[in-house]
Amino acid sequence: MNFFRSIKFRVWTRFVIIVLAMLAITYICLIAMFPMFYGWMKSYEINEAFVEIRSNWESDNFGDILDKQASAKKMYIEIIYPNNSTIIVNRLGGSHSLAMISKKDFIKSVDKSENGLIYKTFRDEQEDNFIQMLGSYIGNDREYPDAYVFIFNYLQPIGTTVQIFQNQFYIVGMLILIMTVFMSTVFSNKISEPIIRINNSAKKLPQGQFDAKIGKRDYMEIKQLAGTLSEASKEIAKSDDLRRELMSNISHDLRTPLTMIKAYAEMIRDISGDNPEKREKHLKVIIDETDRLSSLVTDILDLSKLQAGVAELNVETFNLSENVTGVVSRFEVIKYNDGITVDLQAEEDIRISADISKLDQVIYNLINNAVTYVGEDNTVFVRLFRKDEGIVRFEVEDHGEGISPENLPYIWDRYYKVSERSATHKRAKMGSGIGLSIVKSVLEQHGFKYGAESSLGKGSKFWFEAPEYSETQPPEEPKKHKLELKIQKKQ
Repeated sequence: MNFFRSIKFRVWTRFVIIVLAMLAITYICLIAMFPMFYGWMKSYEINEAFVEIRSNWESDNFGDILDKQASAKKMYIEIIYPNNSTIIVNRLGGSHSLAMISKKDFIKSVDKSENGLIYKTFRDEQEDNFIQMLGSYIGNDREYPDAYVFIFNYLQPIGTTVQIFQNQFYIVGMLILIMTVFMSTVFSNKISEPIIRINNSAKKLPQGQFDAKIGKRDYMEIKQLAGTLSEASKEIAKSDDLRRELMSNISHDLRTPLTMIKAYAEMIRDISGDNPEKREKHLKVIIDETDRLSSLVTDILDLSKLQAGVAELNVETFNLSENVTGVVSRFEVIKYNDGITVDLQAEEDIRISADISKLDQVIYNLINNAVTYVGEDNTVFVRLFRKDEGIVRFEVEDHGEGISPENLPYIWDRYYKVSERSATHKRAKMGSGIGLSIVKSVLEQHGFKYGAESSLGKGSKFWFEAPEYSETQPPEEPKKHKLELKIQKKQ
């Protein structure tokens, strides 16, 4: 049943149907309607001769014109004058039976006809043939015509001719049909074979394999399809790697705080339950780890909403300088706990139009990422300034290990974490690997330009640019901007 729904079968049947339709049209036009066309053509010849005779009636060379018409069309023409004198021109191959026919009844029919023109078809018993006749008057006065003209033409027997055509048609039609079946089979196989080959290879896509062979003579669309599936295979393989890395990262990020929560809860139960100081300390660890779990879940949900396109922007105009200062103040605690300083350099009264909560999340994630991978100087530099007229720039820079050129393009991917950085960063906090992906999604949703610059052994700088709000000139509609990556080799 599936075969009848396949491309091969449908291409084959369409070829055959088209040829059958063409053969049917040919049969109808050349054989079935041939007698009608033949009769119409003979009538046209008689009418054409009559028009020529009537229009040249008073011409000096009328006799030559009459003879020319009869000779060219093999006709019998008879001109009868009122005084019963007759002009006869016979070019029907020597037949004299038409001259013996009385024309009196024909003349009466012409006089009685509505427009002075009659057509008749009758059988010539002597010649055993059908004759087509046109009769009319010549002159300007129908009541007193100059003469009467009668044009006769044989309708040749075409039954044998039609039979010959019919037999030839059956033979030629059968040969054409056989060739069509053969050629359509070859052509349908030519179309379907590479598609079947690619389909079989595409079944291996979930395993990240796509090795379809592309022939040099394959159609351009087939080559494009193979190329598209090849790219899809690479993307599937990349997604599979990301999925595995996600499972590894999330498993670690969930297992570590859960283990800590369980361990400290048991300590409270077994050891510090009656000691307020120790119990408070242990409860603080449990609360911190719970907050860490909550932050991880929130990040995952935020990223899912952003990339699904369901997170709407609540754009409003606000003072970005004040917001950056507020976000930086949230990192004051790490100065006392870990000795890390966040150095803020921000120009005053910079105003932009954006979603405050989402942009605060971007700023927080960029600073938190720099704090996580801070260098030996234990300092993160945060800058906000006017870069050009109408453009403001926000930067976060650390002097940590930096990012290698091969890893830098992937830092914005979901759940991607550079392995050597994860192993060597100073803080004991493991990130979920989705902070920068959230940054990317929010900035692209706003249409802000963003990027990263990094040098191995010297640190990294993350930035974004936004149009500054002006009361006299409202900001333009958000546009999509490509990210910029700059890699500096270690000196």
